[in-house]
Amino acid sequence: MKLAFYILLFFSIHCFAQVQIITKINGVNFVSPKTITKLSGIDSLKSIKANWIAICPFAFLNENSSKIEYNTPKNWWGDTRVGLIEQIIKSKTNKLKVFVKPHFWVMNKGWAGDFDLSGKAKTEWENNYKTYLIYLATLSDSLGVEMLSIGTELKTYTSHHPEFFIGLITEIRKVFKGKLTYAANWDEYENITFWNKLDFIGVDAYFPLSDKKTPSVKELEKLWDPITLKLKSISLKHEKKIIFTEYGYKSIDFAAYKQWEFENTPKTEKINFNAQINAYTALYNSIWKEDFIAGGFVWKWYNDYEMNKNNSDYTPQKKPTLTLIKKEYENQ
Repeated sequence: MKLAFYILLFFSIHCFAQVQIITKINGVNFVSPKTITKLSGIDSLKSIKANWIAICPFAFLNENSSKIEYNTPKNWWGDTRVGLIEQIIKSKTNKLKVFVKPHFWVMNKGWAGDFDLSGKAKTEWENNYKTYLIYLATLSDSLGVEMLSIGTELKTYTSHHPEFFIGLITEIRKVFKGKLTYAANWDEYENITFWNKLDFIGVDAYFPLSDKKTPSVKELEKLWDPITLKLKSISLKHEKKIIFTEYGYKSIDFAAYKQWEFENTPKTEKINFNAQINAYTALYNSIWKEDFIAGGFVWKWYNDYEMNKNNSDYTPQKKPTLTLIKKEYENQ
């Protein structure tokens, strides 16, 4: 009788583990609110069956300086300690798993991918960065956060100073019990040398696919094939699954191409819902179905969304693409 019980227990645990493994991360990147709010945007994630949320606090870097500014009056409320705590608690209340993913803005310049330092400033910056990440890791651990990113799109710095991140990972693991990843830019992930130290390979999946204004789903699916092979080889090499720490498309002409070139395009121009929905459909029909893809986080989801639905922004809110995302997330 005891033997039968233990056999049943073994298979129950095994089956449960299998279910846990195959459940995709169906997430969104939540935009930090500027001011104190009830966070209704987190409540609305129930409507698309999301099971994860990425909370994305911004810190400010300064070119040629070791200074890192966070939790200051210039930060939006959602980036402050109080705002972070409120977002995490609200997410937990909604039974969402939480991924804390710090972002960085270089003052008077923008993207942090070109940021680099040397000499004394480098040493001081790394000490400041470690202090910031340990602060985030400690806070996250105290609130039961499931996953933390050690950085986002620091393309030049990860290439030139990988040893810093290896040491940082060791220090973070002393205070954070959850999973760790790094959000690499789409043209950075192959050059990261510390994937073996992390739990997941993180990729911000803005791969330029087609320079057509509105490519078809079939065209885009085919264009995913070589990218899928590269990502699979990286996954196999490091024996880690891949998370799309960011994925998404603007509702704009050429949405499946170099989207960063349209960052300054007014949101009322070149609106193209078909380009957005075709790009999402192709992603879901192709690489998303691969076993080595653990899931991902849509870029991006606003709180108390008030923008007119006729816009070319990344958000799928109030757009035809939202129905597609909900259907995909429901079926996982």
